[in-house]
Amino acid sequence: MKDFPESLTVRRPTVVDHARVLAVLDCWWDGFGGEAGSTERALLLPRLFFQHFATTSYLAERPDGDLAAFLIGFFSQSDPTVAYIHFVGVDPALRGRGIATALYRAFFEQARTHGRRHVHCITSPGNTTSRAFHGRLGFEMLSGVPGVDDLPVQPDYDGPGLDRVVFALDLAQPQAGGRGDERVAARPALRLTVLPTVFAVEHLADRRHRRDDSWHALVRTSEGLTVIREASGQTAPADRWIGIYDADAGHGLDVPGLLASVIQPLAEAGVPVFVASTYQADLVLTPESQRDRAVTALQAAGHEIVSQDPAGSAQADDRHVRMV
Repeated sequence: MKDFPESLTVRRPTVVDHARVLAVLDCWWDGFGGEAGSTERALLLPRLFFQHFATTSYLAERPDGDLAAFLIGFFSQSDPTVAYIHFVGVDPALRGRGIATALYRAFFEQARTHGRRHVHCITSPGNTTSRAFHGRLGFEMLSGVPGVDDLPVQPDYDGPGLDRVVFALDLAQPQAGGRGDERVAARPALRLTVLPTVFAVEHLADRRHRRDDSWHALVRTSEGLTVIREASGQTAPADRWIGIYDADAGHGLDVPGLLASVIQPLAEAGVPVFVASTYQADLVLTPESQRDRAVTALQAAGHEIVSQDPAGSAQADDRHVRMV
């Protein structure tokens, strides 16, 4: 992760981390809000965030495994332009080292990658540290009822008596502390299909390929010959790959971001890939054992997974991805 302390390790949270995060909240927030604040913080982080939003969240650990920071975020299911940062915490002993900023920027980049334009989040009106932090990152406070020092407050935002300050950030605008006026374009959403063929990938050191009709791609280099072929009944389960292909192949070579829009969400979901490119599109292979995870990650990124049409409409037939 860019600009993150090398001594810390960043990964996606898991369900096991739920209790670990809850255990540090009172200490890290120094008892802010008293007993009511403690209860409120715990209720804001139910287990479901660690079950269903892990691929858009981050957790940082020290070399000894102790928790250092976390960010819980997700992409809005109601507004395809919005990403939401729900809860962020950094160990007070590590504050001032840019950890929260690095986590936010990582989330911003992930949101951009998935076509999100805006990032929203909230804080308590009394949390002056949070307000200042979000202001430095370029967030704007949305209009509300004037409160103390004319602070725009959303009354009863999270329920009776639970007022909030609401922030919004436009990712298309230059970011505070960013690189001038550089803007990162959202990557395209595609219509993808999972090919009916199951593949195997081989490396032949002698650079020779047996003469048969089972291959789909051959790439010869000084290190040997790489072969993508149809898997057989003898192919071990760990060596079987599914093929994901553009159902609307033929975008041309001058369209940027097509391959990145597919492999980025797969990487974030922890799905390995092997890629072979044609003139028309890219054949992305993923382990057959991770098919469901791959499909879920691609759909969450905004891609549409379409069924093959035997009649040929919107089809990405595996015969179309044979290459040398």
